[in-house]
Amino acid sequence: MFIEGEFLILLLLFLIALLYSSVGHGGASGYLAVLSLTIYAEYDSGWLKQHAWALNLVVAAIAFYHYKKAGFFNLKLTLPFILGSIPFAIIGGYLRVDGVFYDTLLSITLIWAAYKLLQIKEVYSETKIEAPGLRYTIPIGGGVGLMSGVIGVGGGIFLSPILLLKKWADPKTAAATAALFIWV
Repeated sequence: MFIEGEFLILLLLFLIALLYSSVGHGGASGYLAVLSLTIYAEYDSGWLKQHAWALNLVVAAIAFYHYKKAGFFNLKLTLPFILGSIPFAIIGGYLRVDGVFYDTLLSITLIWAAYKLLQIKEVYSETKIEAPGLRYTIPIGGGVGLMSGVIGVGGGIFLSPILLLKKWADPKTAAATAALFIWV
């Protein structure tokens, strides 16, 4: 029976990796959701974050490679978000959030991200994409970095909806940006 449970967990993690990578994400939020709903929920939140992030990095690297190879990566768009996020991701990583507060924060994050992504209805081939200024990208990168560090995700789940809703990137460029952002 335990082997069947482990197989189901591995299957779910694989499906999450497959789905998330198709949009440039690594899947940490999905891995955390699966692991939090299984026997692994009894482990320390630090353990959950480390394992989800390890899977996240592998999947995001593969996604970034393919999006970059296909020509969808825009360094001028990505770099300011990354520069803003680094110091705040470090601070967020040092903040100790456990127990019910961590579970609540993770749940709110997952629901928010799903809600925001469901709001995107426009066809981007007909929409004018405008590059954001540094006065937006660096603070947004900082906020995304802080939340990512606290929760233990790479940040693509926050950054992609912002890029798409603000019309700062088309879906494939947003995916490439998110995939690299996750790595930093």
